[in-house]
Amino acid sequence: MAFQSDAAFGGFLRTTARTAVVAESAPAVNFLLEERLPAPREQTFLTEKPGSAPTGWDIPSWWETFGNHYSEKVALPLRRAPGVSTFAAENQDNHLTIESHQDVVRLESIVGLHKCCPVGFDTPSDLAVELRNLIRSRQPGQAGTFSDDQRDRLAEWLDELNRRRDARPAFAAPFDEVEQLLAASNWATQLRNVLGLSHFAGSASKPLPVVLCRYNLSRVERAARKARIAAWAAVPTVLEAGGASGPGAAFFPFPKGAASSNPFGFGVTVNLAADGGMDFKSELLHFRLDYTLDDFAMVGEITDEVTDTQLATFRQRHFDLLEQDLQYRADVP
Repeated sequence: MAFQSDAAFGGFLRTTARTAVVAESAPAVNFLLEERLPAPREQTFLTEKPGSAPTGWDIPSWWETFGNHYSEKVALPLRRAPGVSTFAAENQDNHLTIESHQDVVRLESIVGLHKCCPVGFDTPSDLAVELRNLIRSRQPGQAGTFSDDQRDRLAEWLDELNRRRDARPAFAAPFDEVEQLLAASNWATQLRNVLGLSHFAGSASKPLPVVLCRYNLSRVERAARKARIAAWAAVPTVLEAGGASGPGAAFFPFPKGAASSNPFGFGVTVNLAADGGMDFKSELLHFRLDYTLDDFAMVGEITDEVTDTQLATFRQRHFDLLEQDLQYRADVP
């Protein structure tokens, strides 16, 4: 398993992996199975532990350690972008040399975007309406339906949003792998499912508005070159899967033994659909990119949520897919 240098942490992970609380057991399994972390990154993570506790590792200290590391090594301010550990020399084994002239997609929560930058819009719903109007105006015969004032308002919001966003790596998926889903009326839910975004939850009475972002990776490569970053794409690890509040549960580490699989070569998402079967999509991390208004391609709503019980089932299905390639399978209880 990863983190073999810390026996106490390893024992804590094995114990936690047995718990019934998916938000705790799933990340523990991920940490046990992770085989891509270079030793320097492991040691850096372990030094973030907030002091020695009489009882050793526990959930609060693990969450705090993860949050400290994420804030200090992953989600850095843009001015410190060269320090993001994902694209640093110490993570070279996980860097990707893939074709940059291809489109990728990200699904963004409009609630999250509005929380980051509410400038010009009172509510996430107001922002969703205007983004929808922008996208509709690109349709044939609709060019005159979106005024210059509306565009200027959105442009001002987006400029401020880009200024406020940090340099954390972005999860993305190849556009051609999900394109066929976008014609469905519930495309937003389907995309949430195939991209493994379990934290995107809504209800019939309170839908979650989301926006699909589509852009070309060549822009990412240029942005990384401008920022003097050696690498611009990487295989995700457990240290990128989460946030300041702790590790994520829907992520699953990609084993080295599966790297030659077709069509996957750099990571696969956990499919959150009940009928998902073996329909898994590729995922990668790329360097931060400033959004443009043209990147916003579709606006939709998510009207359901993925329960912990469902997530546990979908993770098991994913585990079964990769089990034969998992180097540290024996470390999972």
